[in-house]
Amino acid sequence: MLEAIREIRFGDSTTLVGICYGNVYVDGEGGQLGDRGSVDGHKILSVKRDGELCSIETEGFIQRKAGETVDIEIDLGRRRDISVQHTAQHLLSAVFERELGARTVGFQMGEEYSTIDLTISILTNEMQELVEKTSNSLIGENRSVRIEIMPGEIAGKLDLRKAISEKVVESGKDIRIVTIEGIDKSACGGFHVQSTGELRVLKIIKREKVKGDLTRIFFVAGQRALLDYCRKHDLIVRASSILSCGYLDLPDRVDSLVEEVKEAKATVRKLTERVAQNVARELSLTNGETLFIEDSEEIISLIPKYIEKEKYLFVGRFGDRVLLSSKGVDCGAIVTYLKNKLEVKGGAGKERGQFIFSGENSLLKESILEVTANLQKAGEKRENKDSTQ
Repeated sequence: MLEAIREIRFGDSTTLVGICYGNVYVDGEGGQLGDRGSVDGHKILSVKRDGELCSIETEGFIQRKAGETVDIEIDLGRRRDISVQHTAQHLLSAVFERELGARTVGFQMGEEYSTIDLTISILTNEMQELVEKTSNSLIGENRSVRIEIMPGEIAGKLDLRKAISEKVVESGKDIRIVTIEGIDKSACGGFHVQSTGELRVLKIIKREKVKGDLTRIFFVAGQRALLDYCRKHDLIVRASSILSCGYLDLPDRVDSLVEEVKEAKATVRKLTERVAQNVARELSLTNGETLFIEDSEEIISLIPKYIEKEKYLFVGRFGDRVLLSSKGVDCGAIVTYLKNKLEVKGGAGKERGQFIFSGENSLLKESILEVTANLQKAGEKRENKDSTQ
């Protein structure tokens, strides 16, 4: 379709084309997705309302100016999907209210799934299954979906799922009413299908608690629901093959594996403690106060609590991380020195410290021995000075 440009602006690599509001659907308006497609062959990135204009953001630069026309091609497949998801929301909201007395107070359509927020604090699996089965039964009945435009004063007297505000009724504007035969009647300006059968199937994919006593339902319908089923079916088949069991046995098989992993972790923890104790014992028997070792993070982190020396500096390395632990040596002074000499990143207190170092072990050892020697000399000078006073 051809549209006159009312305003045009340029971004770093995009163009904002302003046209009359109403011909292209805006992102988020009425809770649904906005249109996509192209403007003069440039992909539409977003559609926003800008006062009385509809502002379309596109990729690249459109060489036009205000007063000229652009050719807008709308993605009709996307509109079709939007209409399916939006009608599914009306149906699902109506069934939740009819079966469970749960009103819809929020709706948001996403690119992968849609959500509704319901005034219900507890929703069991059985309750959810009831709503889902009822909704799909009504889809199978292929109920008609009718759209009517009527004056606000007439629409205001209808038995709608959500009442129209007095302000809207008194505005004198016409109201668009969407009716699902025998199920729902709501004021709505969004896209909708012509019958429930076009929804094909509706699936609630998850639920979660939100602020207050609300429950958020995540759902898909139509082609989205079929794609969701295909993806999950493929995952189940793959998992069944890997675990050598039927898909009905997957929950028990997974539970069994989780228990095995827990037991394995407990065993590894015990073995790690034992290795750390043995290494610490060997380090405690060595001469010298500076103890270097490179091992796994788990072992390095456990060794210090088993070292039995009156004075020591433990330097444990795993990958690019270095752990310091000490008795009688200032780790903070060591890290400060290494920051200046090797530009390491980290921090330390008096007895603990850690930092990142990607260089050679030989350079690290040389630098730490150098700073510990300097610290020892400084300590001896202080002791001699104190003894002479």
